[in-house]
Amino acid sequence: MKTLGALAMLGAAALLVSGCAAGNTAAPSSSASAAADLPTVDWDSATADEVQDGGTLTLAVGALPVNYNNLEIDGNDVDTNTILAATQGGPIKITTDGEPVLNENYASSVELVSEDPQVVEMKLNPDAVWEDGTPITVADWQATWQANNGTNEAFLPVSTTGWDQISSIEQGTDAYDVKITFSAKYADWQGLLGLVLPASVASDPTAFNEGYTAQAMPSMGPYVISDIDQTGQVVTLTPNEKWWGETPKLDTILFKVVSQDQQGSSFANKEIDALEISANADLYATAKSREDAELQATNGLTWTHVTMNAKEGPLSDVNVRKAVASIVNREQIAAAANTPVGVPAVTQGDYIFMNGQEGYDDKALPLDPSAAEGFLGDAGYTKDGDTWTKDGTELKLTITVPADTATNIQRAEQVQADLGEFGIPVELTTVPAAQYFSDYVIPGNFEMVSFSWQGTAFPISSTESLFYPLDSGQNFTGTTDDALGDLWTQANEELDPAKRITIANEINEKIWSYMPMFPIAPLPEVWAVKQGLVNYGATMFGVSATVDWTVVGWKK
Repeated sequence: MKTLGALAMLGAAALLVSGCAAGNTAAPSSSASAAADLPTVDWDSATADEVQDGGTLTLAVGALPVNYNNLEIDGNDVDTNTILAATQGGPIKITTDGEPVLNENYASSVELVSEDPQVVEMKLNPDAVWEDGTPITVADWQATWQANNGTNEAFLPVSTTGWDQISSIEQGTDAYDVKITFSAKYADWQGLLGLVLPASVASDPTAFNEGYTAQAMPSMGPYVISDIDQTGQVVTLTPNEKWWGETPKLDTILFKVVSQDQQGSSFANKEIDALEISANADLYATAKSREDAELQATNGLTWTHVTMNAKEGPLSDVNVRKAVASIVNREQIAAAANTPVGVPAVTQGDYIFMNGQEGYDDKALPLDPSAAEGFLGDAGYTKDGDTWTKDGTELKLTITVPADTATNIQRAEQVQADLGEFGIPVELTTVPAAQYFSDYVIPGNFEMVSFSWQGTAFPISSTESLFYPLDSGQNFTGTTDDALGDLWTQANEELDPAKRITIANEINEKIWSYMPMFPIAPLPEVWAVKQGLVNYGATMFGVSATVDWTVVGWKK
């Protein structure tokens, strides 16, 4: 499980989002939305005694990590979290229904012992150790808090949300008794307890930011990264000899770099054992050609969008951004993405909650070219033949896309076609997939981008860093609204779920008013796996968060 922050993914090109609140998880409600028609988990389940001892699982990723510290901003992507998941863990884990629960491998108890002030006490498992045998203690939690709370600008964390609400972390009766005191109520506190770093890493900004760009972080999970082959582009995981929990089943887990365009044929040729299809029709068709393929589909927390860089150029005007959002046919993009892979096509109109979830409030601008003309007029543009001009300058835009990522390119081409037909030329700028986030999205080196945010079981607090503050490590929009600070403070401090939703709806409406990005569609979790693979595959809350790696393997 990741701490608060969002994840970005390339397959849809995507990043990870931070956390949300217990009692207000992202599990679908009984809404009539088509998105709720799918289950939350669809893999073949098996108990430990039904799983073979031994064997190899081979999986694909789009790129090797540029940073193996996934609490550092450059390590905040889905591929990195996928690779690291079997090597990490913490006192709180997420069930396949999206509920935060105690993980007894890491703690015997986690309790909210006081609400005013808010105090959480964790009794850590004394058997839990780092890869080198060093015990996991209060010192690790203290250092991780200091690295992520924003007080030392030398650290580059994914998000400070939640960590900046902690006033102290102190030792209780011994080094395994951790007492966390908050300066204000923080409803999503459980979202902070899924991962901790070694004190040796989290105490040093250089180690935190740069120490693990080419080597693996020390393991605290059932597997360790035993080899990183930069030449062959393969990461190898093997069982952790210091692991204190149930013995994992697999001998080896291999993560091979395979471009999205080649993953379908790689699965069909039996070079990999599982394939995340998402909304890629070509992958879906190719996967079905394998005779021992099992297709799975669930709801998901991933949503596609177009982010518009508002720091300069035409998109710095909110009316131009609203015009773009009124021109792009989101329904058509959703249908093109989802229908070919056999799942419902719905659009996404909320920045916080997923379609079909309690609290979802669709405020998206409708497809309306006439309204777009009005927005452009308000921005000072006039129609000049087939183009729009302002002070003699033609309105034209660019959208940056990662190479060899079919779904991302297809979505960008549809945006290009819609805007072009309206009279706004759009140039597609293709860049290497491996550098898409680190060199273009994160530093704001783009005019428009379209990737996917992958949410967590804590939607309210996790989405804050996407929009506020302006210099948040995940706010790539180049703009914000200062009112969001107070609103998110209220939402994060509110322990009543219904009241939290009301505040979250205010936040959603505020973001729509200045529209730094516009959501397009939720993506289902569509997978193909080799028959016989158990406890791994399609799951709404993501394999990185919900898979128990000790029981992943091949059925007897």
